[in-house]
Order: sequence, then structure tokens, then C-alpha cells
Amino acid sequence: MTFRWKLFLSYALLSLMMAGALYFQTNRLLEGRLVDESRNHLLNEARLARMTYQHLHTGQHPQRIAEQLGSATRSRVTLIAADGRVLGDSDVRDDQVASLENHRSRPEVQEALASGSGSTLRYSETLRATMLYVAVASSAADGVVLRLALPLEYLDSAKRSLNTLLGGAGAALLVLALIFSAALSNLTARPLRAIAEAAARFGAGERGVRMPAQGSDEIGYLGKVLNEMAERIEGQVQTLAGEQRRLDTILRGMGEGVMVLDSQGVITLVNPAFRRQFQLSGQVEGRPLAEVCRHPDLLEALEEHQQSGAEVVREVHLQLPELVLSTHWVPLGDQQGAVAVFHDISDLKRIEAVRRDFVANASHELRTPVAVIKGYAETLLDGGLQDAGRSHQFVQIIASHAERLTNLINDILTLSKLESKETALERHPFDVCGLIRKAGLLMGEHARQQGINLVIDCPEQGLPKVPADHGRLEQVLLNLLDNAIKYTPSGGTVTIAAEQRGQQVALVVSDTGVGIPAKDLPRIFERFYRVDEARSREQGGTGLGLAIVKHIVQLHGGEVQVSSEPGRGSRFTVLLQQA
Repeated sequence: MTFRWKLFLSYALLSLMMAGALYFQTNRLLEGRLVDESRNHLLNEARLARMTYQHLHTGQHPQRIAEQLGSATRSRVTLIAADGRVLGDSDVRDDQVASLENHRSRPEVQEALASGSGSTLRYSETLRATMLYVAVASSAADGVVLRLALPLEYLDSAKRSLNTLLGGAGAALLVLALIFSAALSNLTARPLRAIAEAAARFGAGERGVRMPAQGSDEIGYLGKVLNEMAERIEGQVQTLAGEQRRLDTILRGMGEGVMVLDSQGVITLVNPAFRRQFQLSGQVEGRPLAEVCRHPDLLEALEEHQQSGAEVVREVHLQLPELVLSTHWVPLGDQQGAVAVFHDISDLKRIEAVRRDFVANASHELRTPVAVIKGYAETLLDGGLQDAGRSHQFVQIIASHAERLTNLINDILTLSKLESKETALERHPFDVCGLIRKAGLLMGEHARQQGINLVIDCPEQGLPKVPADHGRLEQVLLNLLDNAIKYTPSGGTVTIAAEQRGQQVALVVSDTGVGIPAKDLPRIFERFYRVDEARSREQGGTGLGLAIVKHIVQLHGGEVQVSSEPGRGSRFTVLLQQA
């Protein structure tokens, strides 16, 4: 039921109650007024009858007098002696008068004897009707009381007419009141409906909606209050929306995965990083974690947090993709759930593993020359110096391993600088053909000593210049040429060439040596990795040359590629952007 109808019904009910009350009150007052008028009229007639009685009572019988007076006044006239005996009654036959009961106890008679007149309204047992009695005391010496009685039935027609008049007037007033109530309820409910409609639009999310606030009454005040509240709510909504956008932006931009759970373990929020880490797609929010991801480490962390209610830090190892995540679970408070943050520490773990391998490999590589140097030095101290031939040989061995140790330390320091990016490249555009010829010149004598044919192939028309650090790029070519010469048997050929490939310049070092097995190709750029460890150490290699090559090329923004066929040789290609 609408407010308008409620208001109309309340007005109608109030009008009906007021009309009913007015009807009954008016009816009661008018009926009382009618009875009073009848009493006064009957009292006047009783006084006239008393005057008539005073002229007639000496010569006529009381019954005849009562009948004459009753006929004249059209009412019941009763003559009552002072002692209460009925002397005459206009409505009773002569033979019945004597049998009437004593009227001394009648209220109107007692009042008339006491004050001269009296009246009462009561039920008559004789006539079996409600009668209006008026009694006056005669001034004659006999003390007779004249009582006039009028049945109230004659008032019924007047009362019915009065009720009809009052009912019609009340009905007309009620109809007018209902019409007025309908108009008033519509007038009152109209601004409330407008306010309700505006509030509904505002509640549906429509911005800028304001309630009508005309007038200075309560409805106008309500509209003003609601408008002020709407402005505050819009401001708060804008603030919350801005904070939500910032939060969404932060969550989307975070590299760490974020997951929010409620107290039942149901996911309420995840960010894109979490989806990528666990390779999730589709709807995730609103589903239990155990249903979305069944990884045992993740579920164990959830169970531990739910049992303890405290912060939990654990590692989660994923197979596909191969990741190591450090997860930190923090309770939201009041058992509202938890926030879990997933840090990808795969690179840290790999770096830690590389560091351990590097320390182990470096220790192993350093231990051999140090042990040789120490052994031969102790032999010399124990008397080997007296044998000039042997002592000279021992010193040569010590010097050889010291040089190997020096080269190893220098390569380690170089690689450390390259990896830490502390080395600043001095880039200048230059012709790579000149660099190739210089590298060939530097390594030519070493190649001839090994019986290797060193071939330099560079286009006569030249190549585009390359912006690079001349010294570092020279180190790349020397390391590649040194490896090619070491692993190419006598009579073989090592070729160093340059060519243009699109927007890049390629430096190619190829040989006809022993080649590299396919299983070793992915690892040859690792530190201290050797395909043939015995031969590499015999040739004096440190196992760091190709790692240095890779890092120098990457610092230049280039790429190094390798292809090889065992027994037929290897081919290393360095690709650099041209100027």
C-alpha cells in the first residue's frame, strides 16, 4: 500500500470518526433539547391545569375533572391526594381508580409536595411505556397534586426526522471530507513521491540526482537533509572509487602475486600476477582455494595459517612453470580472512645456486695450481735446490701454474665486473674489418705455432660501422680465436669473417676442429663448463672465456650464437647492431 493511500485512509478514518462523534453528540444534544422543551411545555400545561382545577374542584368529582383536563391537554392527567391516593386518572376507568397503587413515593410527586413542582422521566408499569411526568401542587386547601404524563413515543417521529436530517448532513460532510482528504493526501504525497523517486534513482547509482526541496515545511527540510546526505555520499563514493582504482592499479602493476581469502578459505580477490604464477584462468573469486589450486605447499600454508591464526612464511615450489615462490600470509583481523603475498624468488634461488657452483668451481680451479705450486715449492725447500737441473724444471712448473692462476684470477675479476655492470663501455663507431685484421695479426703467430691456417674474410667494399667498445670487442674475438686454435688439430683451418645481415653486422669465427657434442651446446657459455676438461686444462684454459664473451656481447645489446658438428668443427656468430 502506497503512502498516499495510507495518508488518505488515515484522513478518511479520522473524518469518519469525527463525523460519527459529531452525529452522536448532536443527536444526543438535540434529543435532550427536545425532551427539555417537552418538559417545559408539559409543565406550563400542568400549571394551566392547576388553575382550571382550582375553579372546578368544588363542584365536580375528581375523576370527571381529570378526564376534562386530560382531554383539554391531550395528556394523561392524574389527581393525587396529599397522602398519595389517586383521586382521578384520565386514562383509567372509574371502577379502576380505587385499585391504583399509592403514588406518594413517586419522585415527581415528592418533588412537587416539597417545592411546588417536579418532573421525571421513567417507565410506567401501568401503561407499560416510557413517560415524561410533570407534577404541580395545587394551591387549594386540599393539597391535591396534579400530574401530567406524556408518552415519549410521540417524540420518535421527530427523532427519526432529526436522525434523517443529521445522517444526510453527516453523509454530505463525510463525502466532502473524503474528497478533501483525497486532495490533501495527493498534495502531501506528491513531494514525497518525488523524493522517493529521486532517492530510488540515486540508490540505483545515477549521479547528480537531487531531491525536490521546495518550501520550509518538514518535507522541504527532509529534501534538504537528503540532498546534503547525497552530496556527502557522492563525495565518499568518489573517494572510495578513486581509492579502489588506485588499489586496482597497484595490484595490476605488482610483480608479486596477491590473494585475499575470507575466513572460510574462499578467494575474494586475486591480482594478475597471481594468475600468471599459478597459470589460472576463468572465474577465481568466490571459489574455495582448494578447488582453484590443489598445490600441496599452498594448501599446507593455508591450513597452518587457519590453525595458528598468525603470520605464516613458506616457500612454494611450482613445477609448471618452474618457479619458487616465497609466500607471506597475514591475517586480516577479527577472523575475517587473510592476505597472501607471493614473491617470485626463482631468480634469487638460481643466483644462489650459481653462486654456490661458482664458489665450488672457483675453489676447484684454484686448488689445482695452488697445490702444484705448493708441492714443488716444498720439494725445492726440502733440498731440491742442490740439483740445478731439477730445480730449474720445478721453477718452470711453478711459473706455469702461477701464470695459469693469474689468468684465472684475472678472468674471474673481469667476469665479476661485467656481471655487476660496473664496467662502463666506451662506445665509438668503428670498422669491424680493421678489428678482424688486428685480431688475426695478434693470433697469427700462435696459429702458425700450432700448425693452424688462419683465414681472414672481410668484404673489400667494407661494412657499416658498429657502435661498440673497441677493446671489449677485441677481447671477444681473441677469446673465440684462442678457443678455435686450441681445439683445432694441426693442419686445420680457423676462419674469422664479417658480413652484413639486415640491420646487423655478424662477426663469425669458425674452425675445422673437434666440434662440440649437441648435449653440451646449451651449457658452453656457463662459467667453468668444459666439454673436455682434461684437454682444456692441458691447454691452459680457465673455463671462463666463453662466459666473458657472452656478457660482453649482451652489454652491447647483441647476441652470440653457436652451431657445431662433432668431428667437423664449430661456428660462433656475434650479432651487433650497426650504427
